[in-house]
Amino acid sequence: MKPVILKIQVIKKVVNNVTVFSGWVEGKKVRDIAKIVHITREGKYIHGYQRSELPKHIESIKDYVESPKSTILANLVIGFNKSVTFTPLEGQTEFGHLEVPYFPESPSQELPGSIVDGQQRSGGVKNSCHESYPLPVSIFISEDENDYIQQFLILNLGKPLTSVQLNALALNDDIYKPPALAIKAFPLSISEELGFGDNKNGTPPLKGLIKSNGNPLGKIAESSITEFVSNVERMILKSINVRVHQDLTKESKQLFAQIINNFWIAVTIVFESEWKNTSKSMKDTYIIHGTSIFGFSFLCRHMIRVFLEDKSLNTVNIPTIEFFTQELKLISNKCHFSKTSWNLGLIRSDEEGGDDIKFSRRWHDFQNTTSEKQLFAGNLLKIYEVAKEFKTDYDVYFS
Repeated sequence: MKPVILKIQVIKKVVNNVTVFSGWVEGKKVRDIAKIVHITREGKYIHGYQRSELPKHIESIKDYVESPKSTILANLVIGFNKSVTFTPLEGQTEFGHLEVPYFPESPSQELPGSIVDGQQRSGGVKNSCHESYPLPVSIFISEDENDYIQQFLILNLGKPLTSVQLNALALNDDIYKPPALAIKAFPLSISEELGFGDNKNGTPPLKGLIKSNGNPLGKIAESSITEFVSNVERMILKSINVRVHQDLTKESKQLFAQIINNFWIAVTIVFESEWKNTSKSMKDTYIIHGTSIFGFSFLCRHMIRVFLEDKSLNTVNIPTIEFFTQELKLISNKCHFSKTSWNLGLIRSDEEGGDDIKFSRRWHDFQNTTSEKQLFAGNLLKIYEVAKEFKTDYDVYFS
C-alpha cells in the first residue's frame, strides 16, 4: 500500500545551524500527519510533554474559525521524522515543498509528525465546517524526542503549565532548563527516587505513598516531599562530603536518598502504630500531614547535625537507621500524631495570678503557609532539644 503524500508550501531557513521551514499547511489535514504526545508514565519513567486536550478551548476556537473573516495567524509548531523531504522549486534553494508521506489508516503513534504547539488550534479547525482552512506552520525535522520537548518548553515558558508537565520537564536531564525550572529538578528527582526507586535496606518507606504523575492515589503531596528534600539538602550533602547537588554522581545521589530513607524507616519503627494507620483522609493519624512532614524535615536536619558533630571533616558519614531510631525515641512520648490537635505552648492569663491557658492547634486548622508550618516545626525542635539536654525545658508563650 502506497502512502499518501501531503505537500506543504514552505520557505527553508538555517538558524543557528538548525534547518527550519515556515509555510502554510491545510488545517484539516494536520491531525492526519501529526500526533499529540501526551504525558505518560511507565513505572519510574515519564514520557511526553503535552497536557490533555481542553474540549471547551477547542470548541471556542471552532466557533471563531466558523465566524466571518476569521483567520489564525499564530504558527503551529510541528516536528517531523526524517521520512519527510524538502523539494525546492525549480531554480530555487529556499522556496519549495515539504513532502510528508503518511498512511491514513495508521495508528497515531506511527504518524511522521508531532504537534509541539497548536493542538487546540488544530483540533478547532479539524472540527469546523470548513472544507479547507490553511494554518501557518513552523517545522523542524528531528528523530530526537528531546528536541521536541525543548521546543515545547521554550514555547510555553509564559503559560500556566500543569504541575505534572512542569515536573516531567524538570526531570529531563537532556534539555536546557531556565533557572526557575532547574531549581525544581533536584528535589523532584529525589522525590522520584523515594517514591518509585528501591533501597538496599528493603522497600523504601515512602514508595507508593507520594502522590505524583503516575501515582494519583498517593497519600502524601509531592510538594511536601520536595520541600523536605530542600530543607535537608545542605546537611545531607555535608554528610556525604559533596559541596553542591550539581556535583553529585550516580553513587552519591543514591547515598543522598539512602539517608532520607534511613530517617523515614526510623519514623516507621518509632511511630509504628501511627504509620500503620496512615490514610489519605488522615482519619486516624496525622503523621503524613504536610505540616508533620515539614516539621520532620527540620528534625532530620538537626539530627544529622548532631550525628556529624564528632565526625571527621571531609569524609563520608551516613546516619544509620539505628541512629535516627535512637533519636526519635527520645521524643516519641511527646508527639501527638494520633490526636486531633497538637499542644504548642501557653497563652498568658490576663488575670493577675491566673492560670496560663494551654495553646494548641487542631490539625485541620494548620494552614499550608510557611509561618504555620514553622510554628509546628519550632515546637518539634524544642521537644528534641530539651530531650537532648541542649536546653532546659521552658514555656513558650503566644500573644
